[in-house]
Amino acid sequence: MNAAHTDAHDSPNTSAEAAGALLRGRIRPLPAETDFETFLPFLDLCFNWSMDRPRIELEDLRYRSDAVFYYRGWGREGDIAVAAHAEADAQSPIVGLAWVRLADIDDVVGKADERVGGDFASALDKTGTEVVRSEVVPDGGAGATAEGQRDPEAQNDAEAGAGPEPGQGGQADDSTAEPTGSEPAAADLTPSDEQTPFTGYGWVAADIPELSMAVLPDHQGQGIGGALLDTVCALARISGFPAVSLSVEDGNGAAKLYADHGFEPVGRNGDSDVLVRKLG
Repeated sequence: MNAAHTDAHDSPNTSAEAAGALLRGRIRPLPAETDFETFLPFLDLCFNWSMDRPRIELEDLRYRSDAVFYYRGWGREGDIAVAAHAEADAQSPIVGLAWVRLADIDDVVGKADERVGGDFASALDKTGTEVVRSEVVPDGGAGATAEGQRDPEAQNDAEAGAGPEPGQGGQADDSTAEPTGSEPAAADLTPSDEQTPFTGYGWVAADIPELSMAVLPDHQGQGIGGALLDTVCALARISGFPAVSLSVEDGNGAAKLYADHGFEPVGRNGDSDVLVRKLG
């Protein structure tokens, strides 16, 4: 059968599907032995997404405990990363990166044993070692929704799964105030003291990895962020994780992208929303 000549008559849906297929062909998993230098340009974007705050220099991200948490010793159990390349060739430069990582179980147990107030489990009325493993992600968000709080056109691909330190520059919004009527209270995810083991800004439970993602500025607005999100979540689901979480600060326009891809708010960490996407 002769092939139909469709180049002049393709429907918008057909063109979009072709573009999506080409984009997916540029996304590949990162091997476990990936060097930490691969993560730094994207972690830089995660921490320095806002031009209104003091910049955290790249060299500092090599040593800050809240930064190295997201890449140190990459390749341990539960680590999953996918990269968007500039071209379909796997040797072409990486222009976008999304990765998920579990908190170190020793830190999680310590956090749970001390019953630190302000974690995902508190939104489920749990305490103590019950926070070590999640049982179910709630159907409804425990805090205010992200709708109406962000500029949907800004930073749409410069996603920040890990943001600058909560409470640094800016104040939390009214979602941390006492609830009125039947509205549920937002879980405050801020560590109670400096000795609390760091488990990630978007940590919710020991068996739910936290997602971080960023796309280089010159490659934003091409759908790369959404493709990375869906791909890394699909791999996390195949790996048996019940959900993934992330933290997005107030004012970060990436919140709209996360909402469009199934992430829902479950609490607060400083001036950030903690979001969860069920996988299953």
